[in-house]
Amino acid sequence: MSHPKVANLSEPAIVFQRDFVPPDHKIRSFEEIARILGGAKFNNLKPFTGERSYYLTGVLAELEQALIQWAVSQLEEKGFQLISVPDILHSDIIRRCGMNVDGERTQVYRLDPRFGDAALSGTAEMAIGGFLMGKQLTDLPLKICAVSRCYRAEAAQNVQDKGLYRVHQFYKVEMFMVTEGKTEASQEALHEILAIEQQMFDSLGLAYKVLDMSPDELGDPAARKYDVEAWMPGRNFWGEISSCSDCTDFQARRLNITDSNGRFCHTVNGTACAVPRMILALCEQHQTLNGSVAVPAPLRKFLRGNPDVLAGKPKKQRATLMYVNSANYFDNQNVARE
Repeated sequence: MSHPKVANLSEPAIVFQRDFVPPDHKIRSFEEIARILGGAKFNNLKPFTGERSYYLTGVLAELEQALIQWAVSQLEEKGFQLISVPDILHSDIIRRCGMNVDGERTQVYRLDPRFGDAALSGTAEMAIGGFLMGKQLTDLPLKICAVSRCYRAEAAQNVQDKGLYRVHQFYKVEMFMVTEGKTEASQEALHEILAIEQQMFDSLGLAYKVLDMSPDELGDPAARKYDVEAWMPGRNFWGEISSCSDCTDFQARRLNITDSNGRFCHTVNGTACAVPRMILALCEQHQTLNGSVAVPAPLRKFLRGNPDVLAGKPKKQRATLMYVNSANYFDNQNVARE
């Protein structure tokens, strides 16, 4: 059941918006910037990874790791406990957390039945839920964060989805809170998580907006959900970079997570950093005249050399990425040598 404050919304309501101020120079797409930086490969990957995959090299690979380290450091300062979580879960855990694992429309990758009823996790939220399953918690609210590789069988074919925007696997830093089983408590946690997200995006100088989602945009677990969308000038659209949801007792009942009095808790989750889309937003919003990228101050200490700007290497110094046109490419090369 949706929260009373959004029950009558017919469409998402904008509750905050910071507009992008375009630079005086030409706006490049992320794909163009990545070519200049010599740091990404999206094309011709079908023979060995399939569609919606990517390689990051050089400065963009370093930026990926810097974002993870930065996000974790921010959350630990806010009192979140970092845990390491598995990416392979029993399907039942994913189902209890509210994601459909069956049918043709599922986004869940199921493993072959010979490995048991297991699937690849789409978010650390599910693994954290499994970690807390059956537990009686005495010290609330509980704050947990985790870094995980997320796997999703995305099928959308929008033109904006190309490249790094919608991929089958990516790193994400997740926040998860457990509160006592009262609406006021989980709503307070929801707005705490939203405030953290906004503080993080503000510190990176991003133009973004916050949407209070209408009931038709809520999944089964969420009673209330905020989406955060960043302006992506190279794509000329607002793209989702984060969200946070108050799941009230939907997950706790299914996972049997209770407080010291045996009452079902409430769970709240939020994305601190969906790494590929954060890279995309940062590169497109902070691009410079020559295609390099200005580095926001909070990220610099997590990058080698503490740089103000990400710039590509000369072509002769870049990693050589060979075009492989089939899964048998290297076998054929060996035969040719013989």
